[in-house]
Amino acid sequence: MTRIDLYLLLTAIIWGSNYSVIKFVLQEVPPRAFNGLRLLIASVVFLAAIFLTRRREDVARITPRDWGVIVVLGLIGQFGYQILFIAGLERTSVMNASIIIACTPAAVSLLSAAVGHERLPAVHWLGTALSFVGVSLIVRGGAAAGVSSPTGDLMMIACVLCWTIYTVAGRPLLASYAPLVITGLSMAIGTLVFLPFSTADFARTPWADVRLVAWVCVVFSSLLALNFSYTAWYMGVRQLGSSRTSIYSNVVPVAALLVAMVWLGERLQGMRLVGAILVAAGVLLTRWGHRPAPLEEEDAPAET
Repeated sequence: MTRIDLYLLLTAIIWGSNYSVIKFVLQEVPPRAFNGLRLLIASVVFLAAIFLTRRREDVARITPRDWGVIVVLGLIGQFGYQILFIAGLERTSVMNASIIIACTPAAVSLLSAAVGHERLPAVHWLGTALSFVGVSLIVRGGAAAGVSSPTGDLMMIACVLCWTIYTVAGRPLLASYAPLVITGLSMAIGTLVFLPFSTADFARTPWADVRLVAWVCVVFSSLLALNFSYTAWYMGVRQLGSSRTSIYSNVVPVAALLVAMVWLGERLQGMRLVGAILVAAGVLLTRWGHRPAPLEEEDAPAET
């Protein structure tokens, strides 16, 4: 296993663990205050990385039309996704959230096919159908068991839709600009829009009473789950290729489930277990039926 393989494995574990990290922090910090803080930290780090390196030359040559696309990406993929993700995770279980988000690759493939970016084999459609049936069972099972609410699960489904649009709409830009530039600028724009919605939570948060462990979690969720993990993932795409790199995205829901079971004491059983099995089967089928695209046309998975 090479160093970049280790980085990617660590990235998947970080993203999976981040579900429980967020769930833990929300016990002390209101959701919008927490998300605004971590987005602000990550955006500052990304912008510093862009402008302290030669990537600032990419920013100088961005056309007005491409700026318009980047703004849309920030509104949908950063602001929309993040506000729904935190609110949804506050209302549902880590297990439900991670399994629903695992359907993102299937949703991305469907939209890519719809806009003519790629053609999907029959096995891919079967995998997508299984994933969607599995999600419906998870939502119903979670509500029946009292561990989640349909509202929270629906918010996580909306997250999948936001990230799908963000991924497909951003594909053409990746052929002209570095992923760091597109990610950093869109995140900064999304953060600027998000912050006004978090001012009330910031004002009512007793920051002096927030424990050190919660502050450590905030740093983890910004510097590691956003900055480090994005960078490591794109290093993998460049050095190993997207097909080999994408294998590691399958570790994310597994890590999320294991951490939630150990840390939060969540359990997966009954209808939710059946739904999880169907989602896993669907994801495997869509992976099996996926034909790798050229580097500039590949999609990055959702980040939490």
